[in-house]
Amino acid sequence: MIDEIKRSLLGAWLLARQNTRGMELFDLSVEGFFRSFMAALVAAPVYLLLTIDRYQTAGMPAELGSVVALETVSYALSWIAFPLVAILLTRLLGLGHRYVPLIVAGNWAAVLQVGFFLVALLLSAILPPAMRALLLFAATVAVLLYQWFVIRTALGTTGGTAAGVLAVNVLLDTILSLLTGSVALEGG
Repeated sequence: MIDEIKRSLLGAWLLARQNTRGMELFDLSVEGFFRSFMAALVAAPVYLLLTIDRYQTAGMPAELGSVVALETVSYALSWIAFPLVAILLTRLLGLGHRYVPLIVAGNWAAVLQVGFFLVALLLSAILPPAMRALLLFAATVAVLLYQWFVIRTALGTTGGTAAGVLAVNVLLDTILSLLTGSVALEGG
């Protein structure tokens, strides 16, 4: 399993460098599909750190334990919601045969996304508040562009179709955040 995690993260890294050969490193079998959800566990500790930072930065009135509980629910639901919606979405787009690559690549790419946000957060700690906000905004844009590239590559589709799938993913995350009362990360 450790070898598969390393190989999959390398594939996600190659995609981050806009190298489509990263797709070749993912296990796109049914077993690989289910194992790709291990990425949620790999990314969870970093996501927790980001959640704690958002809690402290926002000066939230709720107790940290409550925030972490809500974020955990939102986090788990986000790992389930998009794959379920993507079944219908890929079929409607005539891309049902690319469903497994979409989910596998997206799952492993999520690990790099939270890692990237952590790096941006650490860098922003030495900046004035206005520069911090600008850096975190730029990080969000970079992550969205990365997600778009992963979607476009995994589906083997056009940029416009990939943008539409990305919009659905972001909308789902936003809805889940609103429903759970969480303060979920952009592109999480």
